[in-house]
Amino acid sequence: ALTGNRGSDWVLASRAVRAKYLRAIAAKITERKSELAKLEAIDCGKPLDEAAWDMDNVAGCFEYCADLAEGLGAKQKAPVSLPMESFKSYILKEPIGVVALITPWQCKNDEVLGCDLMNLMQCRNYPILMATWKVAPALAACCTAILKPSELASVTCLELAEVCREVGLPPGVLNILTGLGHEAGAYLASHPQVDKIAFTGSSATGSKIMPPAAQLVKPVSLELGGKSPIVLFEDIDPDK
Repeated sequence: ALTGNRGSDWVLASRAVRAKYLRAIAAKITERKSELAKLEAIDCGKPLDEAAWDMDNVAGCFEYCADLAEGLGAKQKAPVSLPMESFKSYILKEPIGVVALITPWQCKNDEVLGCDLMNLMQCRNYPILMATWKVAPALAACCTAILKPSELASVTCLELAEVCREVGLPPGVLNILTGLGHEAGAYLASHPQVDKIAFTGSSATGSKIMPPAAQLVKPVSLELGGKSPIVLFEDIDPDK
């Protein structure tokens, strides 16, 4: 049995145990779908129907990563062919450790607080789903995680922590840290006991995360916005 111990024994969890928790989280999300969808709609201003679809996707992602967790064991110690019979080589996959997961609300520019109608349509996002895309794989890979959601839309990410508590996920495996990016996010990027950073947001913020992480030779995954072109044709109606 996993005692919790601030999450330090999660690395010892078998693939079956990790898959069990991930599927339990998926089932609880489905059970609370209506409630979570309402909270998401209220918190970030998206249509309720879309928020409900997001909850289906959240549950589906946890289910998918449960399958991945079970499959990781089959890939352990896979032999690598070498030209010399006196040497043996194999691949051993190990969790990287504590991962910091920083997620946005807006997909267009996470530094703009106000949006006109067109920008609002482009920015309308899915906070808990974007968090799940990072949280579920991290847990599947035996990593403990610190999730810092956007300060503009943190409610459902906090509810995700409650879901994890309800299914008995050991304390310390998933941690939610709320706060401003230049305070909480910067702290995670520079903390010596955080082993990896995964960030989704603006290119401007991503460029600020890289230097402190580089000082510690800490791997960083960045999914940055502001890079996609929009093509406008002559027959458009700007008012629409």
